[in-house]
Amino acid sequence: MKKEYSCKIEQVQHIHEDTVYITIGCQQIADNAVPGQFVNMSCSYFLKRPFGIASVNKDKGTFDIGVKIVGKGTADIASFSAGQTVNVLGPLGNGFDLSSSDKFILVAGGTGVFPINFAHEILAQRGVRHVVVEGFRNKEQITMCSPEYVLTTDDGSAGIHGNCCTGLDTLIESEIEGATVLCVGPLPMMKAVGAWATGNGLKCYVSMEQRMACGIGICLVCVCKVKAEEQGQEFNHVRCCKDGPVFPYEEVVW
Repeated sequence: MKKEYSCKIEQVQHIHEDTVYITIGCQQIADNAVPGQFVNMSCSYFLKRPFGIASVNKDKGTFDIGVKIVGKGTADIASFSAGQTVNVLGPLGNGFDLSSSDKFILVAGGTGVFPINFAHEILAQRGVRHVVVEGFRNKEQITMCSPEYVLTTDDGSAGIHGNCCTGLDTLIESEIEGATVLCVGPLPMMKAVGAWATGNGLKCYVSMEQRMACGIGICLVCVCKVKAEEQGQEFNHVRCCKDGPVFPYEEVVW
């Protein structure tokens, strides 16, 4: 289900100096969103900005997003206040298939913690076995990390000193065997996690974080390459917003 809605901002929480967590009222999006999908949200500038859905509350008719300030558009959205009305297009894209396995390893880097949090919530509600591995640059950037998660930081200021793959290497056999890996984060991190999963004989799905404009497959700004040997070609260009953002790791041309 994809539709444009006029939504009310219910709450804005400042997590870090450059990151806010926003709760938005929209019963339709709350009812229909699945982990891995995103919304396109209006700001004072021409184009909407895409954000992975971090959580939904169907009873309250709300959904959450995390916003890290990286430019004028995200800075504008981070300045929004409760009660403000915004234009939102969503839910968009394809999400993770949480029925594909009875065991998961969720891996998040940076702002990937937001969509991974949504997947964690749904799996926890269903009683599906899973572990969560999160990686940050340093302790000041840690967001939405529960004590039971495997935490890593690049500088060793919190958790395990290293990256997400360092954290994955600490998992025990019973957590790894037969699991499906779901990963969201920077491209180099997802490539490394996918290689780790392949090396352990696991299926891995990644959510590609490309620059987007329309969010509905028209503008072709967010294309990425996927393998196309079956079609007699080396690769095809696909739209992350429409054909993704979730793809099997082994299909992506890294």
